[in-house]
Amino acid sequence: MQDNTDYTMLYRIAKYYYIDNMSQSEIALKEHMSRPHVSRLLEKARQVGIVEINVTLPEKLQVEKTAKILKKRLGLQDVIVAQAPMETKNLSKKISMNIATAAAQNLPKLLRGCHTIGVGWGYTMYQTSLQLPYCDSIDATFVPLVGISGENNPFLQINAIVDRFAEKFGADSYYINIPAIREKDSQLAQIEIERFNKIKQYWKSLDAAIIGLGVSPNVGEFLVSEVSKEYKEAIARSNTLGDILCQFFYQDGTLFDFRGTYEQTFFSVKKLKNIKKVVCLAGGAAKVEGIITAARQGFFNILITDSNTASLIIEKT
Repeated sequence: MQDNTDYTMLYRIAKYYYIDNMSQSEIALKEHMSRPHVSRLLEKARQVGIVEINVTLPEKLQVEKTAKILKKRLGLQDVIVAQAPMETKNLSKKISMNIATAAAQNLPKLLRGCHTIGVGWGYTMYQTSLQLPYCDSIDATFVPLVGISGENNPFLQINAIVDRFAEKFGADSYYINIPAIREKDSQLAQIEIERFNKIKQYWKSLDAAIIGLGVSPNVGEFLVSEVSKEYKEAIARSNTLGDILCQFFYQDGTLFDFRGTYEQTFFSVKKLKNIKKVVCLAGGAAKVEGIITAARQGFFNILITDSNTASLIIEKT
C-alpha cells in the first residue's frame, strides 16, 4: 500500500512546535491550516517516530552525573546515589532509609547470577531487608558474615537479616550460632564448631557480599554488648575511621586488634577484595572518611549512598 504521508511537513510542524516554541495557533496561521489539524499532525509526528518525548526529573540527571564522578574518584565498579533533600543531611535515620530504598530497588539486579551471598548487619542493612520486594526465586544461599550479638537491637540480629534477604529472594539461607565477640580461649560446643566450619566453607565460595559501614567510634557508640566498658573506651580512643563487620579500620587499612582479650567471629574485611561484587550501603557526614578509605582499600567495589553524602565525598576527593 502506497504511503502518502508528507514526512517533510510533519517534521516542519514538529520543529515549529517543539524546537521553535511556536503555539499551535501560530503554526496554523503560518501553514494556512486549522489549529485542530496542526494538533492531529503533531500526534502523527509522534506516531511515526519523528518526535520522541522523554520526561526525566532534573534531579535524576544530576544524581547520575554525581554517581559517575564518584565511581571514577573512588575507582569502583558501580555507584548508585539516592536523591535526598538537603534538610536530611544530618538525620542519620532518614539517610539510612533513603539508602535502603535505593538498595532494595537495585539489589535484585546487582545480585543476578550470584549463588553464595554474604550479608552484614547494621541499621541500613536491616531497613533494606524490610524494604526488599519479593523477587523471582534465585538459585542462591544467603549466609551471615559476622557472628551473633546479645543486643536487642533488631539491626544487630544477623540471622534475622539473613532470613529476610533469603525470603525476599526465594533463596536458601544458613545461620550462625557463635557470638561476634567472645572471651578469649572460651570453649565452643561441638555443634557450634561444626556449624562454623560449614559457614567457613560458604565463605570460601562467596561471589557477592552486602555490607554496612559504621561511623568512627569516637562519634558513635560501640553497640555490641559482649565487649567490656574499658575495651569500648579503648576503641573510642583508637582514631579508627569506622567499622565493617565489627572490624575497625585505620586510614592505612590496618585493623584495631581485639586479639589480646577477645575472639572475633567475622569474615575478614581484607578478603572482601577477592569477592566479585561487594555492595556497601553507607551514608552520612560522619562516614565520609570511612567510605573513602574503605573504597580505596578495596573493601567494597559497589557503593549505594545518598546525594548529600556523595557531594561530601566528591569535595574530599
